[in-house]
Amino acid sequence: MNISLDYPLWYLLLCVALGLVYALILYFKDNTFKEESGWRKNLNWILFPLRFVTASGIAMLLLSPLTKQRFTDIQKPYILIAQDNSQSIQKAIEEDKGNEIENQIATIEEELKEAYEVQKFIFDTNIKENEQTDYSGKITNLSGMMNDLYDRYSYQNVGAVVLASDGIYNEGVNPVYSNFQLDVPIYTIALGDTVAKRDVKINQVLHNRIAYAGDKTTIRIDVSAINAKGTTTTLNVYAGKGTKNRVSTQVIKIDKDKFFNSKEVVLKPSGKGIQTYTISLTGVENEVTKDNNFKNIYIDVIDGKQKISILAAVPHPDVSALKQAIENGRNYEVDVQYITDFDGKISGKDLFIMHGLPAKNRSIDDIAGKLKANRIPALYVISGSTDLGALNNLQNVIKAAGFGSSVNKSKAKVNANFNLFTYDAVLAQDMQALPPLDSPFAEWSASSTAQVLMYQKVGTVETNYPLLAFEQAGNYKTGVLCGEGLWKWRILDYTKDKNFETVDELISKTVQYLAIKNDKRQFRVSQADNLFNENETINFGAELYNDSYELVNDPDAQITILSESGEAYPFTFSKNLNAYELNAGVLPVGDYSYTGQVNYNGKALKSNGNFTVKPLQLEALNTTANHQLLNSLSKKFGGEMVYPAQIASLVNKIKENKNIKPLMYSTYKTEPIINYKWLLGLLMLLLTIEWFFRKFGGSY
Repeated sequence: MNISLDYPLWYLLLCVALGLVYALILYFKDNTFKEESGWRKNLNWILFPLRFVTASGIAMLLLSPLTKQRFTDIQKPYILIAQDNSQSIQKAIEEDKGNEIENQIATIEEELKEAYEVQKFIFDTNIKENEQTDYSGKITNLSGMMNDLYDRYSYQNVGAVVLASDGIYNEGVNPVYSNFQLDVPIYTIALGDTVAKRDVKINQVLHNRIAYAGDKTTIRIDVSAINAKGTTTTLNVYAGKGTKNRVSTQVIKIDKDKFFNSKEVVLKPSGKGIQTYTISLTGVENEVTKDNNFKNIYIDVIDGKQKISILAAVPHPDVSALKQAIENGRNYEVDVQYITDFDGKISGKDLFIMHGLPAKNRSIDDIAGKLKANRIPALYVISGSTDLGALNNLQNVIKAAGFGSSVNKSKAKVNANFNLFTYDAVLAQDMQALPPLDSPFAEWSASSTAQVLMYQKVGTVETNYPLLAFEQAGNYKTGVLCGEGLWKWRILDYTKDKNFETVDELISKTVQYLAIKNDKRQFRVSQADNLFNENETINFGAELYNDSYELVNDPDAQITILSESGEAYPFTFSKNLNAYELNAGVLPVGDYSYTGQVNYNGKALKSNGNFTVKPLQLEALNTTANHQLLNSLSKKFGGEMVYPAQIASLVNKIKENKNIKPLMYSTYKTEPIINYKWLLGLLMLLLTIEWFFRKFGGSY
């Protein structure tokens, strides 16, 4: 133990001197005991050293001296045992052999724990501590397990990792190439069988996740077989769960030991919401497993497309360009009408695009009035046919003043502050490289409530004239494009990139913003998705608006999730800032509906929806162990691969590895001396003894 001081050492001498002077003044200037007889006459010589030591000690303590102690700790090396708990292990080993492996691993764990710190884990999607294997994992993530071990033990004395697995992984990256930063040997126990057994399976099904009612959609089914040459299987597709409603059947003849084939099936989803399709293969004799002979897919069927109507003053190439660009978005239906043939019907439409209207010889005041009354948004595309004076009266997005018969060649200058919808930097750059539109010569201005996406750039002059702008007044949206020549944009776009993506993306985003309907419900429950894997947590968000349409979350909000079998899962939302959130955890496979409810201002507000939890079938796709991967992993990290019969040898391999050794850590503890209670007790004892002799000698 060392003593340190923040002051120079001569301060200690000063404390001694102060104690000495104080004691001398107190006892050798005092004549109380000098006139006494006997032993009392020399009592000052007893009291003086007591007061000297006490006073000097107290003065030294006022300097706050510190003690510094060194402690040593020997940390035994950690041996981390990670055992694969996925379903592929269960399929690869018989039950009695599985118990034997469990016992062998428990034995080496017992033999190592005297000289090492042994930690046992099981893993599938992630690692779990202090749990027993049940081989129920739906996913195997070897690289994720290794990264998790690093996160837990990166600053510990890890000696080795023992990994018991079949080498099959279906999530994450190849563990051989993972960024595993623990520089320790990895000893692998190779489970399962590398001999490929007879198996027929569905590798994958490629399909669109979204379809529209009445439309056809094509799915591609990849079928493979191993060691099944000369056999036949039948590929069936059923609508819904089970095998009642068959919609397709195909016979597949397997003519190779390593067989692969792809089949396409055309489906025509009906109804709306998430539709289930069951795909199955009939098994063959002596097949190792039939778990991979079926697969369910889920298609979200949207009931109907949004209907867009283009109403034009005269035929124009822009009309065709607009129609083609919008129809590239699969959720839109587009019809084109000319004002001379228009019957005035607007019901069932989600957006009207007015090209060249209002025209100089044709008013559309009555049509515009109906659109506003029915809250059907409008996009006005200005052309040479447009009556700008009449347009000024129909909308409040832009105004044109001092217009004439000439035109400006106006290129697009994208407004970086636009925020009604998002676009990336590449789109903005590509838009500004497109040729100019023909915009009527005028003094253009945007209203204070409008948002401008693009300004006009005339020649090299960047103006504040709007080229494309939007406004939402209440629940009614309007847009204005101040120029014609979209067809030239699409041609140049194709010439440059061999596609129409730049222009079509701009038009699609414009149409999507205008046509989407605002949700004005006071209480709404939402999900980021309506289709979940069985190992995913189900999250909800909810919003409550007051009469001024401001977010509030004063009252408690509840939600009840109902399974298809009628089992109810009630929850209460957590409050987050001004909204609500809920993590409902993991739910069993199946279809669910939910009802959210909150009582606000005496009203019971509800919001409904549904979602589906689908099963994971990854572990059934591959039944052949990959010992080559385990061997490569061990060699890369300086370990060794062993088979189940050699598990006991791991104890000697680890003990013989000279790099696996304990580490000695030194720590220092600093503490003020004044914290030592015994020292305070000593000073009190000295003062007590001094007081006793003074009283006994007849003084005070």
